[in-house]
Amino acid sequence: MRDRILCLSFTLLIFVFGMFIKFFHKNTDTNSTLISITVKGAVVNQGVYFCKYGTSVSEVLEICGGMTELGYLPIGFDYNMPITNDTTINIQKRYSTIRKNYEEN
Repeated sequence: MRDRILCLSFTLLIFVFGMFIKFFHKNTDTNSTLISITVKGAVVNQGVYFCKYGTSVSEVLEICGGMTELGYLPIGFDYNMPITNDTTINIQKRYSTIRKNYEEN
């Protein structure tokens, strides 16, 4: 009886130790992690895209087909900025186009 209790205790200890490692283990390989990026606004194909961790804004714009002729990004915007978490990219329309539509109404 004592041997059974000892064997079951040891098995339970191994199980709890395995669960502890699985729960607290962090994934250090961030290159294989996929993040969701929502692209909307003045782009050819709006939608949600799944890209690798650290993909740049310019690569995301290439994936979605690029900006339309009405779209622009501010002067000094860093196209090579890596995206490291789930985010939304909203490409704005040019001010002159918005102003023109506003004056027509």
